[in-house]
Amino acid sequence: MTGEPQTFRATGRLVDFMRQADEPGLINLAAGVPGLDALPADELRAAFARGFEREGAGMFAYHHPEGDRRLRELLAARLKTRGAEVRGEQLVTVTGCTQGLQLLLSLLVQPGDIVAVEAPAYYGLLELLSTAGARVLPLPVGDGDGLDPAEVEPLLARWKPRCLIVCAALSNPSGATLPESRRERLVEICRTHGVRLIEDDIYGELVDGGAPRSMLAWDDGSTVSYVTSFSKTISPGLRAGFCVPGSLHEDYAARKCQQDLHSAVPTEVALREFLETGALDPHLARLRARNLQRRTLGLEIIARSFPAGTRVNPPRGGYMLWVELPQPADLAAVREAARRESIVFASGAVFFTQPPARTCLRLNCAKASADELQHGLTRLGALLCAAAQGGA
Repeated sequence: MTGEPQTFRATGRLVDFMRQADEPGLINLAAGVPGLDALPADELRAAFARGFEREGAGMFAYHHPEGDRRLRELLAARLKTRGAEVRGEQLVTVTGCTQGLQLLLSLLVQPGDIVAVEAPAYYGLLELLSTAGARVLPLPVGDGDGLDPAEVEPLLARWKPRCLIVCAALSNPSGATLPESRRERLVEICRTHGVRLIEDDIYGELVDGGAPRSMLAWDDGSTVSYVTSFSKTISPGLRAGFCVPGSLHEDYAARKCQQDLHSAVPTEVALREFLETGALDPHLARLRARNLQRRTLGLEIIARSFPAGTRVNPPRGGYMLWVELPQPADLAAVREAARRESIVFASGAVFFTQPPARTCLRLNCAKASADELQHGLTRLGALLCAAAQGGA
């Protein structure tokens, strides 16, 4: 990492990964989503039915551009338990976290502007930044505690980026989670230097022991914009999320309306019913326990099957592992060999704007079944060991 803004082009990464989402017979260690057996299908079926009973044909009509009012009240109440003093009217529902981020970038970033991001960072975010014509300032994620404010401040002071985008809990792909002291300090630094801080909280509810305080807890609306979705917790297919734009609210709501008028009404009604009945917290408790079991299994398999010296920093929740190999390897060749065995994974290079110093990969332990995970990681380990010895 150079500590300087970088111009890069990234296209096709997101669509390539999504094309694998429903491919039959594939052991998918690449996609950042839970397995089908982890989704609350019965509760969602009941929520859709209750929603139709209450709304009737209104469930299929135009709706409020900022989202179902009662749903936004419920979401705001949930954020209040995490230290954020927000009201439902300050939220805008979005069609997934990707749209939430894209709308913020459309308001903040012009071609050539600088945007600071974690390194590594979600490849979908990097693709959004590439499309926006942004220059990316990579901020290395040093350890399991994420960005170090002492290292971030001089870079923000020097380069004055338009925004800093942080996945504060279980950062994708590193798995780092910012402690409260670092969250508070980053908000202060961004406020001091006039940098908009975007908190991507899509994995926050998956932290073991419960979601930490949001960075909104230290903001008055002037500095932080918050975005999240239910794709990693309830259902990726719902395409349901929301944003707290802060002082950008009016422009954000207008841009959202221009883009698609409003998010899908049946989805929002069902999500409202799901939350009204109190189904979310019991589901999250089960999901966190399942994730812990799968991560533990994945770590055990990696320890015995991957090359000696492989490093994994165990995350504090979620279902993905960031793996660093002890020496360089031709991951393109390994990926092709694994694909022939119907195994796919995410190479670490797609999470950087420039080639990383170490050979890395991201592995999802939750989408595949336990038996598939056992087989897939064992075979992948064998391929990586062969590559380390000179041939995949």
